[in-house]
Amino acid sequence: SRDEVLSINKSKRPLLKQATLKSLGGVTDVKRILRIKELLDCKGITADQILSLISELDKMTTIPIHVVSDTGIGRSIGPLRKHSNDSIASVAKRLISAWKGKIRDMPIAPVSAPRSQFPLLTTSGGSNEDIRKRAVRLILANMQHSDSDSAKVIERDIFIANEMIVDKNYKTKVRQKVFEMKRNQSSGSSKS
Repeated sequence: SRDEVLSINKSKRPLLKQATLKSLGGVTDVKRILRIKELLDCKGITADQILSLISELDKMTTIPIHVVSDTGIGRSIGPLRKHSNDSIASVAKRLISAWKGKIRDMPIAPVSAPRSQFPLLTTSGGSNEDIRKRAVRLILANMQHSDSDSAKVIERDIFIANEMIVDKNYKTKVRQKVFEMKRNQSSGSSKS
């Protein structure tokens, strides 16, 4: 049996180690977040149950922003900011505020490509971060004055207004903003 263990160890397979709870400290339980979202979206849930669920979320201090975005938990928490129960409203506001703070602190890569090479927002595929970068480029390409900081602020405002979720609605809002910018440019140039 010892020879068998040695022959297994000599194979090219890496030895696997069992994970401990301590080593998993920074791991986010996405399934639990999805379950909380599912429960929050149920009709007939009591205020005590809501408070218990969002307090559990509040204790998950290390939820990465991409998990918030991918799970859509922000859409379930957002309306709770106006809940009649002050405790629920307070915790919901704290969660949204913390998530928005993470968004504000996120760097967006500088835009340095020539305007003719900007990919369209409709390009399929890519991560949420890639889509957000393309949105900044699209906004920047349609600004009267090329100011990447202003383009980032506009994109970030749209992102936050869409509850920090990159989806079809987010893309529509970006396109609406670009159309509005083009319309303002054309009406401004026709007045001159």
